[in-house]
Amino acid sequence: MRCKICGGGGGGEGEGVCDRHAEAERRLREHFKVWTERTGLGWAEYLEAILKNERTGILVKEAASYLLQNGR
Repeated sequence: MRCKICGGGGGGEGEGVCDRHAEAERRLREHFKVWTERTGLGWAEYLEAILKNERTGILVKEAASYLLQNGR
């Protein structure tokens, strides 16, 4: 199966993304719990903040952009 984010191969866990983007999404979801407790940001606002953060890695930004665009 091809990754819906990068088009690469490899099999995420049935989500249609490669292992690297699956891990990035897992970390985004895990860290959201901390961010929402500290900032009160909702999911979409959190993803937008991640995209604007210059210290965010490319894989995480790609996953965040995909999640934001696809309402996930």
